[in-house]
Amino acid sequence: MEKRLFNGKQLTFARKARGLTMKALAEQANISRQMISSYESGKTIPTGKNILKLAQVLDFPSSFFSREVEALTSDGMFFRSQSAATKRARDMQKMDLTFSNSIYNLLKKYVEFPVVNLPQLYVDDYKELTSEIIKDKATELREIWGIDNNSPIPNLIRIMEANGFIVTKSNMENPKIDAVSKWVLDRPFVIFTDNGESAVRRRFNAAHEIGHIILHSEIESIYDLNATELKKIEKQANEFASYFLLPDDAFLDSLVTINLEGFIQLKKYWLVSIGAMVMKTYNLGILNDNQYTYIQKKMSKNRWKKVEPLDNELNVEQPSVFLEVYKMLVESGLFNNISLNTKIGLPQDYLRNMIGDCILVKPKATDDVHLRLIK
Repeated sequence: MEKRLFNGKQLTFARKARGLTMKALAEQANISRQMISSYESGKTIPTGKNILKLAQVLDFPSSFFSREVEALTSDGMFFRSQSAATKRARDMQKMDLTFSNSIYNLLKKYVEFPVVNLPQLYVDDYKELTSEIIKDKATELREIWGIDNNSPIPNLIRIMEANGFIVTKSNMENPKIDAVSKWVLDRPFVIFTDNGESAVRRRFNAAHEIGHIILHSEIESIYDLNATELKKIEKQANEFASYFLLPDDAFLDSLVTINLEGFIQLKKYWLVSIGAMVMKTYNLGILNDNQYTYIQKKMSKNRWKKVEPLDNELNVEQPSVFLEVYKMLVESGLFNNISLNTKIGLPQDYLRNMIGDCILVKPKATDDVHLRLIK
């Protein structure tokens, strides 16, 4: 991050990160909309008083507005459930990606992150993707990551991080966006939105985003796609997630019954939702149309469409690499909390969500304390 007196682009970033229009920011800061526009375009530099006003309304450190954060484009960016998401929500998620990248760019100066370890990306036209190709890519990924094709995947997010993904949590809450993914230079990023998702939903979302990263690298911008095309790439990513989390043969071997109680037991084993397993069973031809419809109606009657059995019992997987690197830097004495947080330059809520409980990290003691009894 470079420093300058005032960087209007940083104001735009902070405003969009908080989901505010220029008009809304102007009203809350008691500054004219025209002046906000002038600040963001770089035509006018705000007074110190107005910088403090903006910092207070946006809850960003005032020093943030004198920095230089690398902007990310929307090219190659995939939003989970994007069809229902608003532009405002997508802009907020884009800012989360931008800030995650800025944290990564700082931390990588001090710590070597895991090497990206993925199969060769599919670079041909996504319209030519077949189920066989998708299945082969999912199988190949298991092999490269050292996961046999017969077992459930344990902690998927941990495995992603160990194989070069940057995974963080978003600083926003939005039920219409589960996750967003993007290649940033030579590294894949995935960000999960805080929407109270279950453990199995987060795992499927993670596998879905891996699917986008591997299958859709040739798509320059999702905004060039129409609704039918968007639906197609979402279906392909879902298909990848299903093959990756539930290999066909192993899943079939574990399927001893098609009643719902049996699927509850399978959920404990595979850590995949009952809904996804029912769909998998149907796609494999084990369920006919009537059986599938019956089970869907029964799930609706049981109100399992929103909350399934075990959803409140299984632990949601959390990213951890940023926090581990943060701990290394503070515990080694290279930084203390204040100096490292200042260097990162983001608000406390971003630090908490994207890194973790970093405020609790303390330097390790360098000298042991020796005590003896007084005689």
